[in-house]
Amino acid sequence: MHAKVRPLGEVRRASRQRSMAEVLADVVCNLQDILRSEIHLRLAQARDELRAFRPAGTLITLGILGGLLSAFFLLFAIVAALSLVISVWIAALLVAIAMAVVCVVLLRRGANLMRSRGGKAAAALEERTPWAGPPIA
Repeated sequence: MHAKVRPLGEVRRASRQRSMAEVLADVVCNLQDILRSEIHLRLAQARDELRAFRPAGTLITLGILGGLLSAFFLLFAIVAALSLVISVWIAALLVAIAMAVVCVVLLRRGANLMRSRGGKAAAALEERTPWAGPPIA
């Protein structure tokens, strides 16, 4: 038998008896350590996943900014073209109203899509963490 390995009976006799409070305190401390380690692991995994998307996110952001800039100049050109027929302030007002309507429609569609996918995301999250159990009310 290995020098550090002792039969179970010797270990029990050699160790002092611990109170139930000490055992429970050790269990709670160990559970806290496990939970803390699990949270750190999840945060590290999330950071790694987000780092993989950073270059794509940068390119998408630059594309969106370029698109917004081109849309601004397009709207400016529309205002300039309309100002040949009607007053400049009326042309700018018409373009602003048309863009507001388009934005409202897009925001409503996006919000509806977000609501419909929110339930699916929550279900997927529950699926990935079966150990979490039902939420406490």
